[in-house]
Amino acid sequence: MDFVTLALLFVIVIILALIIRGSRRSLPPPPDKYELGDVTLEALRFYNGYDWSKPPLVAIRGKVYDVSNKYDVYGPGKPKSAYTGREIARALALESINEKDFTADLTGLTAEQLERLEQSVQEFERLHDHVGQVVPLRKFTAEELARHDGTDNSLPLYLSIKGTVYDITKGKQFYGPDGVYPFAGKEVARAFALFSTELEDCNDNLEGLSYTELENLRDWIGKFNSKYPIVGRLVLS
Repeated sequence: MDFVTLALLFVIVIILALIIRGSRRSLPPPPDKYELGDVTLEALRFYNGYDWSKPPLVAIRGKVYDVSNKYDVYGPGKPKSAYTGREIARALALESINEKDFTADLTGLTAEQLERLEQSVQEFERLHDHVGQVVPLRKFTAEELARHDGTDNSLPLYLSIKGTVYDITKGKQFYGPDGVYPFAGKEVARAFALFSTELEDCNDNLEGLSYTELENLRDWIGKFNSKYPIVGRLVLS
């Protein structure tokens, strides 16, 4: 056996050893389970698969499931994409994709329909991670909202835009007492429309604003809907 043949055999052995070694390597660990926790139905609506930073989620009788592992079924434009971001207990019982059935209300359902729902719940428990639970939308007076301004470190930071209250705790560096927009605890629709940092503009009065300023406000609302959970509504005292 000449030197060239030996060299080729050596190379083949090395390649085979590398292939075998690579095949024995362990698979990468699975991604961490997504954890949402408490969420209002209003905030759940934004987990509809259209925001790449949020997994598609559904709720069944208040229990929230991550359905991102079935993107071919629940992803945008897929057969059951209408379910994502919604409470679908009644819809599952009725095998419906009608928006009026996106509710946990089971009034008037037959025994057969309730059994269908139970079977669906069992399937979701088997296939999908439970990541959170639906909680009621809170109602805040201006006085109650003001307590969430960052002066009490035991309380989360909230602010309101056109009456919708957001939990902005993770944005404390921007909206807390020392932030660029120290607006926690306030209604800020006018201030955001004007890009104002004046506390006198912290109100919901939009009179006299230009089209561009109202567009500014719409942009802020879109940003907040994407980034911060909706926790309540601001109501008159």
